[in-house]
Amino acid sequence: MFTERFKDKVMVVTGGTSGIGKAVCIRAGAEGATVVIAGRNEERGKAIEQTITDNEGKALFVRCDVTKKEDIIALYAKTMEVYGRIDIAINNAGIVGDSKKIEDLTDDDWFSVVNANLNAMFYCIREEVKYMMKNENGGSIVNTASVAGIRATPAGPAYVASKHGVVGLTKSTAMDYAGKNITCNAICPAGTDTPLTEAAKEKIYAIIADLKAQGKDPQEFMKNSMIAGKTETLQHRNATSEEQAATILYFASDEARHITGSIVASDGGFTVY
Repeated sequence: MFTERFKDKVMVVTGGTSGIGKAVCIRAGAEGATVVIAGRNEERGKAIEQTITDNEGKALFVRCDVTKKEDIIALYAKTMEVYGRIDIAINNAGIVGDSKKIEDLTDDDWFSVVNANLNAMFYCIREEVKYMMKNENGGSIVNTASVAGIRATPAGPAYVASKHGVVGLTKSTAMDYAGKNITCNAICPAGTDTPLTEAAKEKIYAIIADLKAQGKDPQEFMKNSMIAGKTETLQHRNATSEEQAATILYFASDEARHITGSIVASDGGFTVY
C-alpha cells in the first residue's frame, strides 16, 4: 500500500458500495484520496464513508442511481460544490442481467443492462471530462468492463454488447482527450468474488433447482446459460475485489500517466486460452 499515492486527489467511484467499488474506495481512502462514494444503498455507503474517516481519511457518500441521468449530473455537481475539483473517476457500476439467448430477450431485459452498463458510463464520462478539463493536470478515468468486452459468453447478448461498448467508449475517450491530459483506460475482470457475481450465479442455480423440482431436465437450460461457457481461469480461482481494486488504482495513479486507451484483461489468464 502507498500511503500518500492519492494525496490531494478527489476521486469519484460509482458502484462504490459493494464488491470491487467498495474495495477501491477503502484502499484509495487509505492512500490519501478524498473519496466520493456513489451508489444506491445509503446504509452501505455511509458505513464505507465512516470506515474511511475513522482511519483519518476523507470521504463523502452521495446517493446515485446511474440509470438516472439526473442522478449522475447531480453526483458530479455535488462533488464540485464540496471539493471544487475531480481528479480521478472510477466508473464501476453495472449489472449482469438474466442469462438468456437473444431470441428470449425482452426489450426490458436488453435496455436494463445497456442502460446500467453503457448509457450510464457515457453520462458519467461526459460529466467527468467536462470538469477534468478545468484541471491544470487533467485527470484519470478508469472504466470497469469485463472479459465479455473482449470475447463473447453464452446467453449474454445484452451484457456482452454493453461491455464491448464500454471498451469502444474507453478508446474513443482516450483518443479525444489525450490532448487535455486526461487518460482513460478499462479493466476487464473475469470471475471476481463480489455480491453481484454471486447473485447472478445463485439466480442460475435457482432456475436449475426449480426445473429439477418440476421433474424437468435442466441440461437444455444449462447449455444455453452463461455457465455453459468457459468459467475457469489459468489460476483456477476467482479474483478478489481487492486484487481488482489494486489494478484499477494503478491506472488511476500518476504512475500510469503515460498509459491511455488500454484495455487490460485483469482475468487470471482467462482470455489466454
